[in-house]
Amino acid sequence: MAAAANRQLLETAASWYVQFQSQPPSLAEQKAWQLWIDSDPAHLAAWNQMEQLQRHLGTLPQDLKRCALNNTGQHRRQVLKLLLLAAGTGFVGWSAQRHTSLGNVWADYKTGVGQRRTISLADGSQIQLNTDSAIDVSFDAAQRLIQLRAGEILIQTAKLGDQRPFYVQTRDGRIQALGTRFSVHQMSSSTRVGVLEDRVSVQPAQSSTAALILKAGEGADFDSRHIGLSHSFQSSEVAWINGQLIVFDARLGDVIAELGRYRSGVLHCDRRARDLRVSGTFRLDSTDAVLANLQASLPINVRYFSRYWISISHSA
Repeated sequence: MAAAANRQLLETAASWYVQFQSQPPSLAEQKAWQLWIDSDPAHLAAWNQMEQLQRHLGTLPQDLKRCALNNTGQHRRQVLKLLLLAAGTGFVGWSAQRHTSLGNVWADYKTGVGQRRTISLADGSQIQLNTDSAIDVSFDAAQRLIQLRAGEILIQTAKLGDQRPFYVQTRDGRIQALGTRFSVHQMSSSTRVGVLEDRVSVQPAQSSTAALILKAGEGADFDSRHIGLSHSFQSSEVAWINGQLIVFDARLGDVIAELGRYRSGVLHCDRRARDLRVSGTFRLDSTDAVLANLQASLPINVRYFSRYWISISHSA
């Protein structure tokens, strides 16, 4: 009975989400959705689950993604089932009280949306987990392996005393630490690596070419077959370890997308506002204040349909 109830809640949340994706909600729809959210904590938990699943749609086949966003009516349940199967999650172990990402439930270490966490490993290495992240840790006699299941981590490997190779595995490939401090971010269709100290070796999962060596101050994105051109990587790009987002002449759309990683619900930026330019240092634990500051300094309107549904539009 509990599993059936949880399933029904998630299907209802998916129904709301797909409806809002297909067209802007009317005032009546906004009020109805808010009443549903407020009527039971389990409804909010189900909404959070759907929002988390939506963030990972970029990892799914394009046809399925398009179907999930545009389909309404009687086939929505079937679409949701396909989404869950494609994400490899099913409904096993799902609880309406969980606020972590569906794919993170069984990870060794994880964070929820807006949370950060520091893990000290047995070899003396340290890992910092950013918002909505999950890792598995597997040390044996031959290697030290971190599997990044979701999100973003900053790793400081132990400097001395352990000769076993240290790897980070993502769905796109493997990074080997060469006595270093580095960042790994599992994105929707690629992995981003940035090096702050020493070097790392990057090897895509399905490539036979030689691994790429990145040195301190360098970063690169890679997928399972290819590694992109290396680029500059600055310490400001991991300012999240101090609860900050630092940007220089960035697109507002990119800033809003990044802020959206640190709060539950929908944070939507319209097309006309996305290309406005932004510079500054913003607090990740106070996204409402950040939005207020952006509205004060840019020609935008920030509208709160609810705490979990915010729209940013160009005011001109």
